[in-house]
Amino acid sequence: MVIWALVTKEVEAEKRIRHLAHYDMLTGLPNRISFHDALISSLVASDARTGLLLVDLDGFKSVNDTHGHHMGDILLGQVAGRLRGICDGPGMTVGRLGGDEFAVLVHDVPEPAAAAIGQRIVEALSVPYDLRDGRSIQLGATVGIALAPVHGNAADLLLTRADMALYAAKAAGKGQVLVFSPAMELRVRERLRLEADLRSALEMKDGMFVFYQPIVDIETGRVTTREALVRWHHPDKGWISPAQFVPIAEQRGLIEQLSMFVLQSASREAARWPDGARVAVNISANQLGKGTLVPTILAVLVRSGLSPDRLEVELTETALFGSETGCIDDLRRLRDIGVRIALDDFGTGYSSLSHLQMFRFDKVKIDGTFIRHIATRPESAAVVKFVADLGRRLDITTVVEGVETSEQLDYIRKEGCREAQGYLLGAPAPCDADAPAIERLHHAHRQSLQVLNRKTALKRRI
Repeated sequence: MVIWALVTKEVEAEKRIRHLAHYDMLTGLPNRISFHDALISSLVASDARTGLLLVDLDGFKSVNDTHGHHMGDILLGQVAGRLRGICDGPGMTVGRLGGDEFAVLVHDVPEPAAAAIGQRIVEALSVPYDLRDGRSIQLGATVGIALAPVHGNAADLLLTRADMALYAAKAAGKGQVLVFSPAMELRVRERLRLEADLRSALEMKDGMFVFYQPIVDIETGRVTTREALVRWHHPDKGWISPAQFVPIAEQRGLIEQLSMFVLQSASREAARWPDGARVAVNISANQLGKGTLVPTILAVLVRSGLSPDRLEVELTETALFGSETGCIDDLRRLRDIGVRIALDDFGTGYSSLSHLQMFRFDKVKIDGTFIRHIATRPESAAVVKFVADLGRRLDITTVVEGVETSEQLDYIRKEGCREAQGYLLGAPAPCDADAPAIERLHHAHRQSLQVLNRKTALKRRI
């Protein structure tokens, strides 16, 4: 009996080890290894169509940051339960690949049916979750789909292409369901090439420039601040939009290197300005809360000789969201050494007022979308009026971005906004030292366009 008991315990231990090796401890779903094996078996055993759906939760990180990992674990358990309920048909397998990423394997489904399953998943996972402490939390979900054999017969290839579809769906605005297409793969390859070129440009300091756009006192017309804006000239593609390369820098670990280039260049340049205007530098969310931002800025100020009160740090509401505690600590330390703090794109987030309550900003910049539609949308005019009044009450400088017409300037002056920025008042321009190089680049671009136009005209005549 003793031997039988020992053998029984050993068998149970082996079963437990096998279970832990193939199933996720938190949700009980097949883990990445087990799901991958199931995908391989499905592709080998059947010639029928197989659908792979990758599911990523939208907003889960903020739950962990604001409610703690324990609540996050409870939430993941509920997500797993909902996925089991939706994907309970024959030949369907649900797995957790890690973090907040899940996967679903379905057999013998055409593309419309796979997309319909993805849509049901998005709808089900977007219903609010009731946590144990009585709180309710709402998440979203995004789904990327790849199908065998049309998108590949190898497991790793199918996973890669489903991940490409997931990335494209998140870029399209989250809460989306997208099926892989060859165009997605081309975009990913182009993005990887652009990342490699950006990395090289930052290392060699080749083609990277800082332009400066003035911010003007509405009453006096005096330039109070110049915003430093990074620009990149690619040797083959010409000028690359910051909207294209800054997200790549943030996602691929290059943002601190890019920000350091802007900060160093802007501080050196501003120290030479005879009018004593401040310089504004944008800070990414990835730089906040690590404890390294303040020493870095202080070292740059010392080397450049720029007074701290002439540096203005701009950050968006999204930089604050989800990690307010660490961010606010960094901002307070910057304030202590004399650096001014501005909240950019005010009004575009859903927690603008709560951020003003957490920290007293020196400046609030009203997003240009409000002034653009101020004549046609009463709600835009109401937002500008409200923020201008709020700034007066809190003694915070209000800046309106995107001012392009005299009528817009007259309106914001009437409402009491103190500063303005936009093409009416000055376009971004390089510093004097960079102006000749910029002009040479523009000249080369004009020449290449002329050559291209002549070739096109010649082909038409032929």
